Amino acid sequence: MMKTRIEQLLELWRDVLSILKNAAPSLSIAVTAVTLIEAIMTLLVLYTIKLLVDSISAHLASAEPGISAELIYVLCATGGVILLAALAQNLAAILRMRQGFLVSDYVDREIHGRAIAVGLRYYESPEYYDALERAREGGSRRPAQLISNVVISFRAMITLVGVLVLISSIEYRLLPVLLIPILIALFIRIHHARKLFKWRMSRAQKERRASYLDFVMTKAAHAKDLRINGIGPFFRDQFSKIREELRNGETEIEQARILSDFMMVALGAIVFVAASTWLLAQSLGQDRPIGDVVLFVLLLRRAETSGREMVGNISNLVDDHLFLRRLTDFLSVPIQNARTSRPSDLPIKFSSGLELADVTFQYDATEYPALRNVSMQLRPGQIVALVGENGSGKTTLIKLLTRLYDPTQGHVLLEGQDVREFDPHAFRALLSVVFQDYAIYADTVAENIRFGEVGRSASEGSISEAAEKAGASGFIEALPDSYETQLTKIFDKGHDLSIGQWQRIALARSLYATSKFLILDEPTSAMDAKAEFELFENFRTRIGDRGALIISHRLSTIRQADYIYVMADGEIVEQGTHDELVSLRGRYDQLFRKQAKHYR
Repeated sequence: MMKTRIEQLLELWRDVLSILKNAAPSLSIAVTAVTLIEAIMTLLVLYTIKLLVDSISAHLASAEPGISAELIYVLCATGGVILLAALAQNLAAILRMRQGFLVSDYVDREIHGRAIAVGLRYYESPEYYDALERAREGGSRRPAQLISNVVISFRAMITLVGVLVLISSIEYRLLPVLLIPILIALFIRIHHARKLFKWRMSRAQKERRASYLDFVMTKAAHAKDLRINGIGPFFRDQFSKIREELRNGETEIEQARILSDFMMVALGAIVFVAASTWLLAQSLGQDRPIGDVVLFVLLLRRAETSGREMVGNISNLVDDHLFLRRLTDFLSVPIQNARTSRPSDLPIKFSSGLELADVTFQYDATEYPALRNVSMQLRPGQIVALVGENGSGKTTLIKLLTRLYDPTQGHVLLEGQDVREFDPHAFRALLSVVFQDYAIYADTVAENIRFGEVGRSASEGSISEAAEKAGASGFIEALPDSYETQLTKIFDKGHDLSIGQWQRIALARSLYATSKFLILDEPTSAMDAKAEFELFENFRTRIGDRGALIISHRLSTIRQADYIYVMADGEIVEQGTHDELVSLRGRYDQLFRKQAKHYR
């Protein structure tokens, strides 16, 4: 067991040093030096007070009139040491505060970096969200608190060792009596720290559920449903019930800790009174200098304070160590399952384009594949349509084409080469995608469009050109500040758009990017018939030489395609041109006839 504890302590220091090395190396050295000086100055203050008491006693015993030069010297020295100690304390506090900010920023950046880099499958796993919740437990304050605990424990340990050395010079036989309460308190605090941490880890899903309910009740996305259906009070009661359960659990553990802390303080007070009485009796009988008695009393109180501070922070470090384990576990989540560490260069010319070759894919923890033996191709300059009922596997197919997932079997090819051989970011830069659940950003119109290729040097002409191609320029120019209008009402002067207008912004975002292929999932589902007709009337001109894969249920969109694939139950069941598929009198023809009768 002792070996395990030592290994955990070594892991803690290794993790802490790694964070400090990457977050604030120079500042960490300065904090360590000032903290050491702070501890030394604390001991010097106690010692100079002893010298001052001895000088006063000697001066009174000499019965000399006035104040001696020696006494003035000791008074000035004591005042100077107190001033320097205060200066060191304040300087250390400032440096630790700055260090805490840098550490918090570093840890937040690492968590954000991992969150935006992990594979999409993690966002569809409750375990991932639990890991993220645990990694972020305590928010941005926790990393700074961790470093502060380490530094303060270091200071308290140095101070306590110095205090015990000074006490041993006065009366070494009292050392065991003083150390026993500290060791007992350390054991009890570590026990409570582990118990509290274990409970906190078990509550991750409840915390996420409470956060979700808070989001539902306070954000615009659910505001209409809450009011129309009257379900707001139901969610409010659920939230209150969860928070009460969490509060009661933590309160029970904290009450036990506070009671044990009080018992330790009571034991310390008994030790203080007994030891001081014994030493005073010894001093009176052995003509011990009164300065030793005063110093001992001060040291005893300082030992108790430093011991309590060290015990508290070491118990916190146990909690911090467990927190760091969760943080490092989250940061070790695999980013990408690349086949090779040396990615191939992307093709310069494109002819065969993108291709799915006998692809099968199955989601984690599901019984059946979402796609089975799917083969299809998207060439440059070609418009391909993908048709199928909801749940047939169309969106999953897009996720594979964009390498948000890798196939369970088969290959996704670019110019005949498996896309896993390319750098994922470089490969995705060839694609512009508008998902059915497209993203909206609380930023200006121009920025919402520019996010299609944020690394591209923005110009008003290229942004407005993309908006024009998407049929969005008309309503954008009618906005209060045109392309500089702030969208959504989250921030001041925000402006909301209709669903159809947002869809055109998303389409403009995809057209802004200098990509080779467009992938559009229901790109006109929220547009009226006139807007859809205007968009696809000269769609081939709008996309240039790019290949386009369009998922749509609307025949007016589908008929623009050069080639059509029909999906059902995760398989390609029909393929061909519009006329070829109609002549088959199959699934596509049935879909076409059902929609066509509404236009007769």
